[in-house]
Amino acid sequence: MNKNLILTQFVALAVIGGTLISSARADINARGSDSTLHVLKALATAYEADAGKKINLQGGGSGAGTKSLEAGEVTLAFLSRELNDAEKAAGLVGKAYAHDGVAVIVHKENATANVTLAELKDLFTGKTTAWADGKPVVLFNRNTDSGTREVFQGVVLGKEAFSPTAAVKHDGVLISSVSKIPTAVAYASLAEADEAQIKIVSVNGIKPSVATLKDKTYPIGRIPTLATKGEASGEEKAFIDFVLSAKGQAVVAKEGLVPIQ
Repeated sequence: MNKNLILTQFVALAVIGGTLISSARADINARGSDSTLHVLKALATAYEADAGKKINLQGGGSGAGTKSLEAGEVTLAFLSRELNDAEKAAGLVGKAYAHDGVAVIVHKENATANVTLAELKDLFTGKTTAWADGKPVVLFNRNTDSGTREVFQGVVLGKEAFSPTAAVKHDGVLISSVSKIPTAVAYASLAEADEAQIKIVSVNGIKPSVATLKDKTYPIGRIPTLATKGEASGEEKAFIDFVLSAKGQAVVAKEGLVPIQ
């Protein structure tokens, strides 16, 4: 038998964002947030062990996830935030599964313990270029499809633009970059912000924590969401139900997010 025919019969491949994903083995193909990808990986592993189903996951950002969902390239998107109005208008339906906060992070030796929202805005728009000790601020940003960036933009910057000097860093190197540069500042999911490597500063006198995210006193909170095109059904609904179960929510907590239930 022709080798190409054998491959066609046994392996179906879908191309999403330039990455090959084996759809032949997957019960769910999902794409979304880089900052919560580790949480979804843990949830997928637990679900696969529990239900015997296969979930393929790809990052790229919350925005990339919803675009792929709208285009029919995936059947599930995972966001680090809630759906926006445009996504809802396109027929996407979201289910909140956790609480999270956008943490402001600096080098462990940075003396700064607190910033106001106004000070944070001045830092990331480039109006403030030096710390209190006169040393130059090194800004790090996230890609434009990032849900973390979208939340930070809305809460902190409003309609003002990020400073063009803010270098875009991928999640995989953001924390380590801040840990190596004494004058660096960035923002990250609380679930990613390892205080063994970096320092989390308070915003308006409040530090992100389980309590301050649940009572919404931390000013840069957000709600990670699982989204489908139309109401969830079939395999996607089964997975979402698992995530919201006691077993799924225990995984959410273990991975650093605050359970929604």
